[in-house]
Amino acid sequence: MIKKIAHITDVHLDESHPFLGKTSARKRLDNIIESILENDIHDVVCTGDIGENDGIPYFFNQLTKLNLSITLGNHDSFTKISEHYDLGADYNSGKMYRSVVENAFKLIYLDSSSGIIDDQQMQWLEKELITSKPIVIFVHHPIIGLPLKVDDIGKLENRENLKNIFEKVPNKITIYCGHYHMDSTIAYKNVRQYITPAVAFQIKKDIDNIEIDTTVYGYRIIQLDTKEHSSKVILLHDAD
Repeated sequence: MIKKIAHITDVHLDESHPFLGKTSARKRLDNIIESILENDIHDVVCTGDIGENDGIPYFFNQLTKLNLSITLGNHDSFTKISEHYDLGADYNSGKMYRSVVENAFKLIYLDSSSGIIDDQQMQWLEKELITSKPIVIFVHHPIIGLPLKVDDIGKLENRENLKNIFEKVPNKITIYCGHYHMDSTIAYKNVRQYITPAVAFQIKKDIDNIEIDTTVYGYRIIQLDTKEHSSKVILLHDAD
């Protein structure tokens, strides 16, 4: 049985920058949801940076008919998001993380909202990585770095610790993430990392500068088969 998942990230609803009004990011989310449904996909993973204020309930209202999983980003508030979604919620630490088995794969959802994978979560992760199944990780921050300005200023604080842990795992590990607002694929030993384009706006791949591109937005379709999995990016250009 094949399972299809739509990966969306960096929605940034109702944030003023770089849009002057709240309608543009909302319209982009609506267009992406329409595309997801046209592709007969019912499972959605959002890897964070949902939005602000009224944008948060708007996000959840638009996705009520879909099977939604979430990881928190650095722009997200555990308190505000947990009013609408609580899978994997640890109210003592204020983090959301969990694992589930799907189609012979182990899916792990991490919380990097504080810019670091905290000690409690790290200990949990090391135990979860003990499995015979291929591992798919959803997290907001990339774990394998890129030679870009955005990586220099926005990287996960303890990503080297995570890479060291992953190296010791015999399984193949696939990471789906966001945060950098771009399409990127990179491999490191037994790990392959896919950064998915943002719903809101993109950041150009530049070594020295941060330059925003509001002309394109998108999401990724992930396909899990019994033994293999693949993904492809869907880009939309009908902005504003």
